[in-house]
Amino acid sequence: MSLLSKFLKNEGAKALENVGKDFLAKALGDQTRQPAAQPAPAPAAPAQSDYDPDDPWDVMPAEENQYSYNGHYTAYFSGIFASEFPAYNVTQESVNGGRATVYTFLQGGSKALVVELMSERSEANRLRTECKRAGVPYVRFYYDHQGWWNTRSYVVNRVREALGA
Repeated sequence: MSLLSKFLKNEGAKALENVGKDFLAKALGDQTRQPAAQPAPAPAAPAQSDYDPDDPWDVMPAEENQYSYNGHYTAYFSGIFASEFPAYNVTQESVNGGRATVYTFLQGGSKALVVELMSERSEANRLRTECKRAGVPYVRFYYDHQGWWNTRSYVVNRVREALGA
């Protein structure tokens, strides 16, 4: 047996052994590793199962919107708030186990506005009620309601209106 064949035989056996170990680990599941926490997935574009070409809500607008944005919907809203409302310090908080996101607009140390992003399936109203009691403007956007694209102009106009700007 030549030196090369011995080398290939030994390396081949090691490679085969590693493949076998990898296969078993995947097939049986590696119980020692915990999966890394994953961010909540961006919602998919609204389903087209009820597509009606005569309904303008069934056609994605050409204007930038949360579904055409290349990233997570929270990044979309954060980007709009940062670029369109630079006079405000905007904080972001994930609430309800990551199912909702709350943005607080601060100016001069006071709350100027609270924006809540949530699922249309949520019936939570606690934050809205708290804001009303405190006299703080409140705006809600649903991130998964079919036909509600949350276009840039729509988001900017609603926030601007709530801020009284």
